[in-house]
Parts: sequence; structure tokens; C-alpha cells
Amino acid sequence: MKKRIGFVILFVLVFSATLWAVNVLQTQPSTNGNFELSLIRAKVKGDVLTFQVIVKNTSSKKKQYAFFFKDVYYTDTKAKKKYYALKDTNNYYIAGPAYDRNAGGSFNVWLEPQGKAIFWIKFPAPQASTEEIDLYIPWALPFEGVKVER
Repeated sequence: MKKRIGFVILFVLVFSATLWAVNVLQTQPSTNGNFELSLIRAKVKGDVLTFQVIVKNTSSKKKQYAFFFKDVYYTDTKAKKKYYALKDTNNYYIAGPAYDRNAGGSFNVWLEPQGKAIFWIKFPAPQASTEEIDLYIPWALPFEGVKVER
């Protein structure tokens, strides 16, 4: 009986851990070396491309990571196009969490050492033949050759 209960507990722990596992597409350091940004989603649904990114404080001190959504863009180098985030009818970027709505919205977070936060942002989808893009986020090195999921 004890072996069976132990097996069930182990199975539940392993199974639940795989449910919460995050598939990281690519990771880049920040330009100041205090953060690590991990792209976890680049998916097209309909005519919209959504990016999800985890920001992690890799320093030993509490640090702030902030940028305006207007400064995030991606490029389709084969089509020679640059895309900016989508806006709603109030002229706010479709992204979040939004710290404020100045300049259409911004991301602003203070993170403890090893602390993490996630943000998302929506863009017009690239043409159907596009397989890879390059994503540019302020204060981070570029995410180059990102495979687009459809």
C-alpha cells in the first residue's frame, strides 16, 4: 500500500512539473548584463502574431526593467519589412501588463534577484510564407532567426 501511494505521489509530481514546463524558443541577455529575456511564444493566430517573453533579474540586487511598447518591433528580413505592435481603438498598444498608458503603454517592473515577470505583445502577422523573424526589445540583444508557429 505504501509503495502504491509513493508511486502515485511521484507520478503526480512528475506529471504536474511537465504541465508547468515552459518551452523557451530563445534567450538573450540585456545590454547592461542585469537581465535575461526568454522568448517563450511566437505564434500566429489569424492575422495576429503574439510574442510572450519572460524577463529575469540575473543580478544580485533589485533592478528595474522598463520600456515603451512603441519601441518593440520585429523584422521579416526576406520580405524586407518592419512591423510595430498593434493598437486598439483608444490608440493603446495591445500588450501587457501595461504599467501606464503614456506613449501608448509601457512595461515597467522591479524584480528581486532571480525574480521573473512576463509580458506579451501583439503584432500584425507576417506574410504566410514567412518562417523566421527577428524580434527587437529595448535593452536586450536581438532575438534573431525566431521560428514563427502557425
